Amino acid sequence: MFLYDALMPSFSSLLQPFAPAFSRLTSLLVWAVVAYSAVVFALQWGGGVPVDAVVAGSEQKQVLPEVDALAVSKALGAAPVQSASASLESRFVLVGVMDGGPAQGVALISVDGKPAKPYRLGQTVSDGFVVLATGPKKAELGPQLGASSSLVLELPVKK
Repeated sequence: MFLYDALMPSFSSLLQPFAPAFSRLTSLLVWAVVAYSAVVFALQWGGGVPVDAVVAGSEQKQVLPEVDALAVSKALGAAPVQSASASLESRFVLVGVMDGGPAQGVALISVDGKPAKPYRLGQTVSDGFVVLATGPKKAELGPQLGASSSLVLELPVKK
């Protein structure tokens, strides 16, 4: 006890200049803990998601609902996609014709919805189809030059 009585006055005199700073620091730490507790309480009371659920949710894969692509495309105004077994007439569209006689015709043909290209007589349009003849508002396609036509393309009627 003697040692305590001897050291306490000198120790308190050493700490006396730091007393206001120490009380301010202690007060700041207490209020920081109070503010943190209030924020955590408000988030949990307000319907916030607990941290454990967020961590567990990130490990699970989210399952998306199945969407009917055809219904969505119709709702957005898209034209229906043609099937792979589309007829030959729908693959080829005659855009224009320059009939220069029996040996000098040129047909402007669009194949499978691509931009139209000019094809001369005897030139291959697509696999197995060659321009055989041209006429007023029509072009004839066939397997090879000199064979009978297997497909006759006509210009669409203007509205």
